[in-house]
Amino acid sequence: MSNLEQFINANREEFDRKEPRTKLWARIETDLDGKTDFGWMWKAAVVVLLAVSGYLVLERSQHKSIDTAFASEFYVDPEFVETELYYTQLITQKRLVVEEYDLEDQELKEGFRNDLASLDTTYLELKEEFIDTSNETVLEAMINNLQERMELLNQQLMILETIENDYHDETKYL
Repeated sequence: MSNLEQFINANREEFDRKEPRTKLWARIETDLDGKTDFGWMWKAAVVVLLAVSGYLVLERSQHKSIDTAFASEFYVDPEFVETELYYTQLITQKRLVVEEYDLEDQELKEGFRNDLASLDTTYLELKEEFIDTSNETVLEAMINNLQERMELLNQQLMILETIENDYHDETKYL
């Protein structure tokens, strides 16, 4: 037998002697007598659920159409779309790795950002030019830009690794 059960059994008379206030019992009886109609609540919940689901489906389809708008509004080689996606994912991953480095040299850090921003701006200009002209040479320039960004990020990572290794070498002998 648990301590709680022992306590209740030992003090049973005290529990039985005390009763709730009359107002409390009256309110409980009123609540029990008046049946609460939850039907309207269920209907409202279903309407809200349907509205939210519809909104999410619509939003998802719009995002998908925005992502493929570049390829669908103008004829773009599906191979280019795959290439662009591949490079943009790699670039994003490499940028995150570069940002993880705790670089104290703010000038170097700002230089890294400016170099990438310049290539980003050039890429957007090339994309706009392609939309206007549908020129294959512009597509090639866009791919070259993506490759240049990858090379730049790889160089930045090599610089950061060299700085980190030099720092560890210096502190190793202290």
